[in-house]
Amino acid sequence: MPTTVDVLLPTYNPGAEHLRVALNALRAQTYPHWQAFIHDESDAVDVEEIVRPYLSDPRFRFKKSARRLGIGGNWNACLTDTKNPYVAYLFHDDEWTPAYLDRAVEVLEQHPNVGLVSMDHQYRIEGDFDAAIGYTTLERWKRRILKPGVIDGKEFLLRWVRNGVWPNLIGEPSFCVLRRSVMDKVGVWNEKMPQSLDAEYWVRMLPHCDWYFLSEINGYFRVHDEGTTARNRKAGKGLFDRFTILEDIAARSSGEERAIAMQVQVRQFQIMFARFVEKYLKGERVTGQGSGIVKKFALRHPVLVLRALFRAFLSRGEQWRGQGKEDLEQDYSLLSVV
Repeated sequence: MPTTVDVLLPTYNPGAEHLRVALNALRAQTYPHWQAFIHDESDAVDVEEIVRPYLSDPRFRFKKSARRLGIGGNWNACLTDTKNPYVAYLFHDDEWTPAYLDRAVEVLEQHPNVGLVSMDHQYRIEGDFDAAIGYTTLERWKRRILKPGVIDGKEFLLRWVRNGVWPNLIGEPSFCVLRRSVMDKVGVWNEKMPQSLDAEYWVRMLPHCDWYFLSEINGYFRVHDEGTTARNRKAGKGLFDRFTILEDIAARSSGEERAIAMQVQVRQFQIMFARFVEKYLKGERVTGQGSGIVKKFALRHPVLVLRALFRAFLSRGEQWRGQGKEDLEQDYSLLSVV
């Protein structure tokens, strides 16, 4: 009997046309064995009215949240209200190619050691804003670094940690198909993390499984000013996310992995401080969410922190001008071809 895939659509004030594109792409899948769960927490868009024509298909189910849960809360509400063996998130402004689920299910069936399938995709940049260069750089380097096929989870994790858990080569949840049995071991998404929930989750998954990179274009990730990432950047959210991830890795690991995580934290502190200074000088907002863990680190390692701040102040200031921040941050030297 074919395996059923839970397709999870957490929605929050989506553009009506974007959402219809995503749903039409789902209906066009060549793999028919899926169940879609739309969990909506919008406060300015009538999503139920938009999706009503699709609900005549018994594979679609809609639920309106009683309250605003936030990004991680909405993802978790989708996850905990479903139970099929494979899980595929589909965000409301993204689009899959028709063979998307077919290709992913085939990999999971053939490779029981694989816990997630990363589906290569293109970024559709709409508008002109400073985050766009990060996506185009990631897209270019991802195809240079990754080889199609199975990638050892633990080995990749160590390399990734060495590079500060950057960049997110595995990709966004909307372009990963996951094995629920591994997710059950890992637990739910971290609702306290405002931006890098996916990277944090991949870090927790990789000790339990390998992953698979499926090349070729399997869909389109829309990047625009009203997207979640763009809104978070405007609000100054997520600045401390990667530092927090490294702190968690150091706390639960030992030996070489712990030493590497602590060493990389110093470099991440320098980058974080440089970004903070740049935002401050531009008059941009920076929220304090996640800053508590940075303060604790500073109290434990005052000399290291002072040294990192000094280096950041001297060496990073002028380099920000006229360049994309994400492009500057990306150092792929430790992530050779895998």
